[in-house]
Amino acid sequence: MSADQGKNKSSTQKPLTDLVGRSSPEEWNRDPDRRSGSERRTGKERRSGEDRRMDWASSVSYPERRSGTDRRAGVDRRSGEDRRKRQIPIDFPDRRSGKERRSGLDRRKGERRRTKPRIPIFIKLATLSTLLILFVISAISFSMLKKQKEQFTSQLIDLGKSMVRIATKNAPDKLLGEEDMALFQLVNDIAENEQVVYALIVDKKNIIKAHSRIDEVNKTYSPPRNKLLIQKESDISISTITHDGEDLLFIESPITYQKLKIGEVHIGISQKKVFQSIRDAKIFILVLTTIITLLGILFSLGLSMYFSNPIRRLGETTRALGMGDFKYRVRIDRNDEFGDLAYSFNRMAEDLELKEKIKDIFGRYVTPEVVEMIVKDPDNPRIKASKVDATILFVDIRGFTSLSEDIEPERVTELLNEYFTRVTYTILKHGGHSNKFVGDEAMVVFGAPVPNPRHAEAAVRAALDIQEEITRLNWERKQEGIAFQVGIGINSGEMVGGSLGPEKRMEYTVIGDNVNVASRLTSIAKGGEILISKQTFESIAGNRIRVEEKGQVSVKGRRGGIKTFKVLSLEGDQYGLI
Repeated sequence: MSADQGKNKSSTQKPLTDLVGRSSPEEWNRDPDRRSGSERRTGKERRSGEDRRMDWASSVSYPERRSGTDRRAGVDRRSGEDRRKRQIPIDFPDRRSGKERRSGLDRRKGERRRTKPRIPIFIKLATLSTLLILFVISAISFSMLKKQKEQFTSQLIDLGKSMVRIATKNAPDKLLGEEDMALFQLVNDIAENEQVVYALIVDKKNIIKAHSRIDEVNKTYSPPRNKLLIQKESDISISTITHDGEDLLFIESPITYQKLKIGEVHIGISQKKVFQSIRDAKIFILVLTTIITLLGILFSLGLSMYFSNPIRRLGETTRALGMGDFKYRVRIDRNDEFGDLAYSFNRMAEDLELKEKIKDIFGRYVTPEVVEMIVKDPDNPRIKASKVDATILFVDIRGFTSLSEDIEPERVTELLNEYFTRVTYTILKHGGHSNKFVGDEAMVVFGAPVPNPRHAEAAVRAALDIQEEITRLNWERKQEGIAFQVGIGINSGEMVGGSLGPEKRMEYTVIGDNVNVASRLTSIAKGGEILISKQTFESIAGNRIRVEEKGQVSVKGRRGGIKTFKVLSLEGDQYGLI
């Protein structure tokens, strides 16, 4: 800071001791600047309260105040119209450094999810619904077919029983009387039913006396070999046989006369119609099952998408928030639990966005490293003082007072802003902490509050880059006739770092003898020079730094002088900082 600026500042502000010393009302009333109560009531004042409020409001940017009615009603000044209206697609930047991206390193710690074949949830739900539909339809169809077959078989058995009873009732007289034509007519009448394959009557000698096929008459009856008894009711036996490759119901009953067995009746009934009906029913059920399954798949897909889409959007929102895109919003307009969840997500995103904005604005007044430390422990904002091993860099413009007198104040401010912008970005590039700006001088710390074992090398590289930036800035403003140079002083060693100041106004800084040494080196550094102490020189490993020895420099408070070096260049690879 220049001497002229210091005088102006001291002349416009009252010393704090003048205010603190007034401990009684009488002392306050003796203040010549205080107006009396009559002057205030009569309006005899230099500026009205309205003017002062308007001036103050014009100089301060703050959100519109809510009315007392709004505050009592609990109306939130954060309306959904102003912060929830913008919805942008998920297109957020990757904030990892280029080196991390090239190496494939993941900045997120912890166990990562195992790589497995990914099946979307809507396909899982649709598949589960389809399998459930198939299972239900198959179970119902199997039961229905089984019941239908039992009913058809029972009807055939009843038909066969009635035919056998008719034959056993009418055959005794004709069989004893050897009325072959009458027996044939009886058998033929039974065989006229389309489901009867054959019918026959044998005598007690097992000779066929009547048969639906005339060529089998008077032959010896041979019972079927593959007969399987399925039911027996008094004198009627019901079995299943295979005749000419066809499954038949075989029904037989003895013919009695006065309780004496004189012959037998045998009837074979086809089950072809039963099986045909079952096959037709199977085809019908299969077609119906296919139609229902397709409809079920469409319905389950729609239902699955109905549930999976909100989940997918919530997942996208979570990833966007995780990557720092706090402007992303969930687009779900539903009046159910998913709608409530989306609303909660959007409110959370709004709060995070507001917090990030406050943090960003706060970071313009306090360095990001300090902001991070405060955010980690907001209940204890004061950073505890501790000894740190760090490097201090001071950079100061040479001849700034005379330069500022030759150009307009607006251009001075513009020049300073551009100068500090370039210095700040260079410092951040090398991992430094911009501690404070005083006039045209900047104080930078390397190695605190974020530790860096190569803080001395980082500071020297930052100083070299700052000199290059100043050269580039002078070349860009060559046509304007503006050119200046800076002097840089660097010192390394142990110092105390922590929060200083009252509870209402604290700042992180470092203090100690090594800080004073760096300031002293800056004051003697010429324009374009970078002066470092012996401690800084010895902290840089190897012979990569080229310097020019400048001799001893005296520092207030120290008996002996400090050996100094002028930096010419620094060779070797970078140290891995962003």
